[in-house]
Amino acid sequence: MADITICSSVTAASARPELSIHDGIVTTTSNQIAAHFGKQHKAVLRAIRNLSGVVEDDFYQRNFVPIQISTDLGMARTRKDPAYRITRDGFVFLVMGFIGKEAAAWKVAYLAAFNRMEAELQKPAQDPQRIQLAQRLATQAAAQVTQAVFDAVMAADNTDWRHARYLLNLGYDREGQPSVPHAQPIGDDQMIVSFNALPERIASGEILSATDAQLATLATACTQRLTQRAQHREKQAATPGLPSAQPAPSQPPGTLMMTFK
Repeated sequence: MADITICSSVTAASARPELSIHDGIVTTTSNQIAAHFGKQHKAVLRAIRNLSGVVEDDFYQRNFVPIQISTDLGMARTRKDPAYRITRDGFVFLVMGFIGKEAAAWKVAYLAAFNRMEAELQKPAQDPQRIQLAQRLATQAAAQVTQAVFDAVMAADNTDWRHARYLLNLGYDREGQPSVPHAQPIGDDQMIVSFNALPERIASGEILSATDAQLATLATACTQRLTQRAQHREKQAATPGLPSAQPAPSQPPGTLMMTFK
């Protein structure tokens, strides 16, 4: 299985440990633990080896795997040094005796990182064809997006261009090929929302910029449209043989752009 690594710094301030996945198991290494917890690597190695006489052999072998690391000696020279690849259980057992405020912060950071990566492992595998399509679309669209955004910013007819907002539209056709990206400036009083989400956003007060008059106009338009539909259905019922309106083709939920001043 390919190894997966989360990069990190080695300062306790940022507290972002570096973990890797090996054979489906999330692990760290003894040298990383030494760097993060402010200890000499040889002291961490000694503590790990001392555990071999305390825990059962099966636990020790499963959670502390000997490896070799390259140590930079300068002048383009390196040296192979012993280290250990350590699982979550091994980490917990090893750092149990590490005390101090920074040590506590690193313990929390490591456990959080283990949790994140183990949660990722539990997610269902993505369809390879879907991944391939996503990669192809992303590659083909990347260059076009750059040009579309550049053109939109340069062509926008607004004086306050430093604070302008732009809408970027990315899509693909029925053959799965990306359409040409399109970007356009949008006003501060514009938004995009689905028909299903619009009532909830209005009722919750999320659309704070809407005036009473605008809300009333929207309500009136909805009422008028409902009345027209009801009248049409009554006319159909009273006139046998009148062709019914054909249902609209099935389409994915559309979006509605509303302007509030």
